[in-house]
Amino acid sequence: MKVLIIIAAVIAFFILLLSIKLSVTVHSEDGVTLDAQWLFIRLHLIPKKENHKKKKKKKKEKKPKEETPDETVPEPKKKKPNMFVKFYRNNGVGGFIELLEDLVRALKGMFRRIIRAFIIDELYISLLVSAGDAADTAVKFGKISSAVYPALGFISSNMRVRRQHCEIFPDYVNGQSSTRIHAKVSVVPRRLIGAVIIVAFQLLFTVVIKLLKGSRVKKSPPERAEK
Repeated sequence: MKVLIIIAAVIAFFILLLSIKLSVTVHSEDGVTLDAQWLFIRLHLIPKKENHKKKKKKKKEKKPKEETPDETVPEPKKKKPNMFVKFYRNNGVGGFIELLEDLVRALKGMFRRIIRAFIIDELYISLLVSAGDAADTAVKFGKISSAVYPALGFISSNMRVRRQHCEIFPDYVNGQSSTRIHAKVSVVPRRLIGAVIIVAFQLLFTVVIKLLKGSRVKKSPPERAEK
């Protein structure tokens, strides 16, 4: 009984740890900074601090003795057809296309499940667009706006976004361009692991098992003895 209680306590402890949110903050203005935080642990990933350590002198490596090459040439081994070739031979073009459709469908589900596990807590974008000439600035402003806003719409419709703000301005006077991006993305490891496990089972039952069965060598039926 005590062993079961200890095992249950250990499992509950790990579930609790995996339920704590992991956050990553990206800030880009004069340079790019990247910080990660989990519970009370905070890591500064970019830019890395330079370590001023003395370089150790490399020891001279002794040259290995030259070995006489073996004149005997090994016979080339016959390559066996891989699993996909066997599947294609057994099921034809239609079966192979159906397998690819199942794979694409599973990968789309994987993308949705995994991306839904992430949460965008903060997303702030501020762009100042300039190209020197007023006409070129207007064209550049239109191109950037037509690229940024649809991308934000895709993010909002496919991910969970709590706070976001985007502003794009053309600068016709000073002729200076600037970019400021701040994003904070968080994920609960338990949800991410659960999504990966579900996707792995989907790939196993819809693609892998089908591929293994379809790549087996079909045995010809035994011939009936003539009476």
